[in-house]
Amino acid sequence: MLELIAEHDFSTITVADIAARADVGYATFFRHYREKQDLLFDAADQLIDELLPTMLPALRDEDTLSASVALCRFIAGRKAICRALFAGGAEPQVCRILTERSMARAQTTGLPDPPGLPFGLAITHSVRATLGILAWWFDEAPDMDCDAVGAIIDRLVMAPVRRA
Repeated sequence: MLELIAEHDFSTITVADIAARADVGYATFFRHYREKQDLLFDAADQLIDELLPTMLPALRDEDTLSASVALCRFIAGRKAICRALFAGGAEPQVCRILTERSMARAQTTGLPDPPGLPFGLAITHSVRATLGILAWWFDEAPDMDCDAVGAIIDRLVMAPVRRA
């Protein structure tokens, strides 16, 4: 599916396309997933599970720059899957999934509430703004290094939310 997302808009991809690319039978897909969005949710969940241990220590210590750079290094190490998810035609679905999953996990990880902001708004804004910057990085500045993009995310998203 991620290969297909890199080539086509997510809304145009069918389960038959996914099954054919995976070289499995059409019915086999439905033994594991109800619909193609469920497969997308799975991919997003796996990314979040891998990402949180990378970013949480810095976020707990309120070191937003280190957290932002860690995020970019994580993304750079998984650029193909992240590009497919964040800039491959599935952005609205991925944004919703990541926002929901991040909200649920943030409430159980001991992150401090941002002062002066509703917790849900802070998470929603942080996820959506960060995804926008990552999509920009993929499309407009692919040669920019992780430290520079991390500094942008910190300046525009993480630090302001933390200080709000």
